[in-house]
Amino acid sequence: MPRTTAHGPSGMAGTVGDDVITVHEIVQVGEALRTKCGDGGPDDEVEEWLRAVNCPACLETRWAPA
Repeated sequence: MPRTTAHGPSGMAGTVGDDVITVHEIVQVGEALRTKCGDGGPDDEVEEWLRAVNCPACLETRWAPA
């Protein structure tokens, strides 16, 4: 059963690696889930959460001028 959220334009929010406090906007990159801001390494696990995004870098790119 797929899990979905509505906490960001991508529709997904979550944490990466051991940091469960910072919630990032999550994007699909090929087969993998990655943070929009680029935080975390290629081996860090991304965990989807039903929480509001609080990562300053993800929020900044969300409202950046086009």
